[in-house]
Amino acid sequence: MSQVAYISNIQKFCVHDGPGIRTVVFFMGCPLRCKWCQNPENFSGKQVLMTDSSKCINCGACYEICKYTFNKEDSDGNTRINVDRVNCNGCGKCADVCLTGARTLCGKKMTVEEVYSEVIKDESFFKESGGGITLSGGEVTLYHDFAGALLEKFKQKGISTAVETCGYCSREAIKKIALNTDVFLYDIKLITSSKHKKWTGVDNKIILENLDYLLSLNKNVIVRIPLIPNVNNGDEFLRIIEFLKRYHNINKIHILPFHQIGSSKYKLIEEYYDMEDFDECQWETAELCKRMMEDQGFKANIGGWDC
Repeated sequence: MSQVAYISNIQKFCVHDGPGIRTVVFFMGCPLRCKWCQNPENFSGKQVLMTDSSKCINCGACYEICKYTFNKEDSDGNTRINVDRVNCNGCGKCADVCLTGARTLCGKKMTVEEVYSEVIKDESFFKESGGGITLSGGEVTLYHDFAGALLEKFKQKGISTAVETCGYCSREAIKKIALNTDVFLYDIKLITSSKHKKWTGVDNKIILENLDYLLSLNKNVIVRIPLIPNVNNGDEFLRIIEFLKRYHNINKIHILPFHQIGSSKYKLIEEYYDMEDFDECQWETAELCKRMMEDQGFKANIGGWDC
């Protein structure tokens, strides 16, 4: 029986997720709950119903087909049809009958062969640009057997492979994925353990140990730092620099300034968004952090890949 994984999106013609033109495969499910996450639809490892109340005309079609829908008055006094998120299993029946697109289903169960067949359509772009496939999420390592098999198929074709990961996984998982990964885009968010748990929901011990392991294998690791004002700039950023200085083979640092582009997704999945009142990271702050990294001998950029 073929291995399966829940995929939320296969995004083509990306240029910030590895060298050349990339096709990025987004896996669903993540062990972290970073308060600033821009892809909250990928928190769950299954299909997720997304609802846009601004498109709802209260026709009642979904109410008739699903027992987990109910009428509720919103803050403006209008009656809207809502979802029982606790019991909803993401079957998508209500989305199928929605006339206005107020309800959509995010995620699709796919086999290794199905994902490969979709991504390999871009082989000519990969060959021309030196690009390839990047696995992202969510968290890829939750599907390490699936991801390992998929990466192997592309390596056999001579196509570049990259993995974006938070590093919170077993050693077995990171080993299996490392076998056929050319580039790791590895997130380091905070060094102070208590702060890491506060802002992401988990301790960072495993994350730092897996980074150490990949570097001991001399894997090509790009460290990515999401720069969050009042969270990991200032003294905490200095701690990140001090930690990374112990390694001689970190190839590059990507500084990713915090923005609010993904904030609207939280309403679509009816999840609370902690960072609504946080200011976006100013370019001047990101430039300062970039220079601090360069002063310590690191190659650094803002926003992602610059070849």
